Amino acid sequence: MVDFNKVLPLFRTVAFGAVCLFSLITFCLSAHIISLTNAYRRGAYYHFTALSLAASILSLVSLPALYVISNKRRGAITSFVVVEIAWLWFLWILWISSAGSTAAMYWISYCTGGVCSEAQAIEAFGFLNWLALMFYTLTLIVLAIMAHLRGHTNVWKSEVLHFDWSAPAVNKGFAGGVVAPEKHFTGTTMQSEVTYQTQVTQPYSVGTVNTVGSPALPQQYPPQQPQYPQTPQQQVFVGAPAGGMPQSPQV
Repeated sequence: MVDFNKVLPLFRTVAFGAVCLFSLITFCLSAHIISLTNAYRRGAYYHFTALSLAASILSLVSLPALYVISNKRRGAITSFVVVEIAWLWFLWILWISSAGSTAAMYWISYCTGGVCSEAQAIEAFGFLNWLALMFYTLTLIVLAIMAHLRGHTNVWKSEVLHFDWSAPAVNKGFAGGVVAPEKHFTGTTMQSEVTYQTQVTQPYSVGTVNTVGSPALPQQYPPQQPQYPQTPQQQVFVGAPAGGMPQSPQV
């Protein structure tokens, strides 16, 4: 398993150092060609030399500043991942434009020595700077996106040297870039749900008193009268003596 907490800072140091070295060489070569063209005609210069000179100056000023500030100061905005990606992206586009404009000069391929050799060196160092910055920037973007997908959304405002690039995912229920909320079921909740379903399925009766906390149950309408068991009654004739009807005397 690659430890990006050690590999990425090393890759960053090597890339920044190589780009600064190649930028210094490009700066010297571009300045020399511009001085030669000015000696031939005042104010004359090649477009690729001006673009290479600007790219080398920006690289020589910004890259050491980014490196020193990130090592000496914590929380600086220039050390944020998103700021470093944006600036390095701009630099490698500038370098590929410089190398492309130099390669577009057709006469460079048909001459040797002097200005031709210097122009060829500018083209080569421009492509090398472009490759170094592009590979580092793409690596940083991929690692930042992977960290973001693992739930570390603060990676874009974190520092490259102090962020834990090997940190595990924040939530195991995470899927598709969205953290799924966890559902916790307790025994009390499930018991209350079962009790409520049991109460609802029971038939309602008149005069049922709801306990505190239980759902109110509707009563039947119209209200029904209670039915009492009927007892057999003895028939009594009016005017009959007690004990029933008299029996006729027997002869």
